[in-house]
Amino acid sequence: MTLSENDIPDFDFHTHRHDIAPGRGIVCLSQDIILNIGGGTWRPREGGLYAAGVHPWWTAAEDFDLAAHIGGLETLLRLPEVVQVGECGIDRLRGAALECQRKVMEVMVEMSEEYGRPMTIHCVRAFDVLLAMRKQLRPQQRWTVHGFRGNATLARQLLESGMDLSFGKRFDTEAWNTTPPERRHRESDAE
Repeated sequence: MTLSENDIPDFDFHTHRHDIAPGRGIVCLSQDIILNIGGGTWRPREGGLYAAGVHPWWTAAEDFDLAAHIGGLETLLRLPEVVQVGECGIDRLRGAALECQRKVMEVMVEMSEEYGRPMTIHCVRAFDVLLAMRKQLRPQQRWTVHGFRGNATLARQLLESGMDLSFGKRFDTEAWNTTPPERRHRESDAE
């Protein structure tokens, strides 16, 4: 199913648009903000909600430095406006080697648990890895797969593991209907 921009609800679960009205959605912060938070150029908007994590695409950069990201994330996750860890996850198409992405994901899970923040998950062709990590790590914080476009069978599998699903403009109608309303979110980001 495909929806228009007007079909996104009042609350946007995952967006990169900083111009969204405060409290109307969760803005995922960029790598630049995370790495430069010590410089004081970015400040949360009053009433704004944010997410901060290490996107799997960033791990593919030659100069990727996990320690630098962790430093920025620790600063951000102390802010009450930063309500989620993410987006983070596993991407078999555009991320670094799988072992590197797993290591980064484990660190993101640790931070999620330490700071008591749920996670927003980016997952491309790696749901097997994601499910195995969830089973192994047994997190207490909620995980939500953002931009979910999979079928109802995969939706059920993720839901049974304890994950929530967030749907963008394009999604499988049966997967949407399979997801209980209290575990289903809407977002504008997924393209």
